[in-house]
Amino acid sequence: MKETRRLIYVPVLHAQEDSGRAASNVENGKRLKSCGKVGADRTAVEQMWQGIAAKIAELNLPWNKTRIYQDGTPVCGNEAALAERLAERGSPNYSFITELMKKGAVLEGTEDMELLIREYDLLNKLLIRKVGSERDSVNAEYQEKSRDLLVLRDKFIAGRIAATLREGELPIVFMGVMHRLDKLLEKEFQVSYVIYRLPFRSIGTIYNA
Repeated sequence: MKETRRLIYVPVLHAQEDSGRAASNVENGKRLKSCGKVGADRTAVEQMWQGIAAKIAELNLPWNKTRIYQDGTPVCGNEAALAERLAERGSPNYSFITELMKKGAVLEGTEDMELLIREYDLLNKLLIRKVGSERDSVNAEYQEKSRDLLVLRDKFIAGRIAATLREGELPIVFMGVMHRLDKLLEKEFQVSYVIYRLPFRSIGTIYNA
């Protein structure tokens, strides 16, 4: 009987500095872009990451055998440098990830670049139109199209974890709260959640504004 592997799942909110809209990386002559996210309240997000860090520290994970999967991190071959760049720009999310990398954990490219670009372009186009009487219709359009993209993104991430996780490694997954990736992963993994008190007012600000 096949043994079910353990997976650590961490639902998170993102700060503005986590956004890849300002982040690009050039490697082998190719410009690499990442996905933009609307930022939550800075103080609330920082408190959340402090709480998550404390809870994860209590788990005593084997960092030299841990592989990190982070939403918004494209498969690009330059994931570590991208994480360090975003950490330098003030991202509490990537600051924490770079600390785990220093302990021996490996950051894996997680998302399909094309899907991230589609999500980013959708957000930009709709924000431009989000004025006056169009506001409600623009919100509805974004929610519908973004939801469809999120399903595709989650399927890609699940496949990416299956394809890259090595025997004996422990996956730890950091995902925005709107993802439903954990439901896909429950088919193959024993999912253990690390949940800190999320500021629900900030969730509403991000996804329902």
